[in-house]
Amino acid sequence: MIIIIFKYFIKGVINLPIIFFSIIKHFLIGLIVTLTIIPKYFILGIKSIFNKKTNDELKVNNKPLIPIMMISLSLFIYFLSVFLFSRWYVQGLKIKYLTNDIISSTEVIEKIEEKEEENINESDENNNEENSNGNENNNTYYPNDYWDYINVPYIDVNFNSLIQKNSDTIAWLKVEGTNVNYPVVQTTDNSYYLSHDFKKNDNAGGWIFGDYRSNFNEFKKNTIIYGHNLNNKTMFGSIPDSVLSSNWQKNENNHIIKMSTPTSNTIWKIFSVYTIEPETYYLKTAFSTETFQKFINTIKNRSIYNFNTDITTDDKILTLSTCDNIGTKRVVVHAKLVKIEQK
Repeated sequence: MIIIIFKYFIKGVINLPIIFFSIIKHFLIGLIVTLTIIPKYFILGIKSIFNKKTNDELKVNNKPLIPIMMISLSLFIYFLSVFLFSRWYVQGLKIKYLTNDIISSTEVIEKIEEKEEENINESDENNNEENSNGNENNNTYYPNDYWDYINVPYIDVNFNSLIQKNSDTIAWLKVEGTNVNYPVVQTTDNSYYLSHDFKKNDNAGGWIFGDYRSNFNEFKKNTIIYGHNLNNKTMFGSIPDSVLSSNWQKNENNHIIKMSTPTSNTIWKIFSVYTIEPETYYLKTAFSTETFQKFINTIKNRSIYNFNTDITTDDKILTLSTCDNIGTKRVVVHAKLVKIEQK
C-alpha cells in the first residue's frame, strides 16, 4: 500500500513541470490568437459596414460573420452587465450588514440637558456677551437660538469601540425623518471614503465622511459631510426622497439634525434644502464677514421650502451633500447650530 502511494506521488512530482509548461504554452497561444485574429476581424467588420460586397464575403462556416459578431457582442454586454449588477448588489448588502452591525453594537443615548432657571439666565447673559465679542471657539459658546431648543434631546455616543474599529471616526450623525444614523469618518482627502467602507475595505458604496478641511472639535463657519446616494437607502440614500418631499418638509420634527463627537453633542436646525448642478460654491469653508453674509443669502434663497429660520454671520452651518437619484445633480441640506453641549 505504501509502495503504491509513493509510486503515484513520484508520478505527480514528475508531471508538475509538464502541467506548468502546458499552462504557459496554452496561455501564450491564447495571447497570440487574441492579438492577431481579433484585430483582423475587427478591421474586416469596419470595412463591411461600408462595403456590401465585403460583407457578403465575410463568412464563418458559410454563415454571415456580422450576425455572429453582433450576437457575441450582445452576449458580452449581457454577461458584463450581470457581473456589474451582481457586484453592485453584493457591495450594497455588505454596506447594509455593516451599518446594522455598527448600530447594534454602539450605544447611542438620547438625553435632555437639565439646567436650573438661575443657570439658564446666567448662561443667557454670557451667551449675549460672547456673541458680541465674536468669540466662536470658547467652550461656553451658545448659539443664538440655544434656548428655543433647550428641550430637544442630544444624542450621546461613546466613541471608544468605534475608534478602535476605525481611528478615522470623528462623529455620529442622525438626521430626523431619514435613515441617516451612522458614524462619520474623516481622512486627509475627500476621495478615499468614496470607495472604502467603515472598515476601510474597497466598496463602491463608500461611507459617510467629513470634508478634510472641516474641524469637528471646533465647528467653523461651514462644516461639510458627504455621502453616496445608495439605492438600498443606506448612507445618504434616504436623504433625496425625504428632504425633497413636501410631507417631510411640513413636519417640523424632521428639521432637526443631531451630531455627537468625542468632544461635544450638538443640535442643528435645517434651513435650506435644494437640488443643484455639481459645483463648489456651497462647499466653501473660509469666509470674511462680507462673503459669509453673501454665502448665507445665496444658500438660503436656493431652498425649495421656507423653513422660517433666521441666519446671521454669527451662526455656524452644517452642510450635507449627496447625489440625486439620477446621479447627475447634487442634493444639498444646510442646517445651523442651535444647541451645543461640551463633554
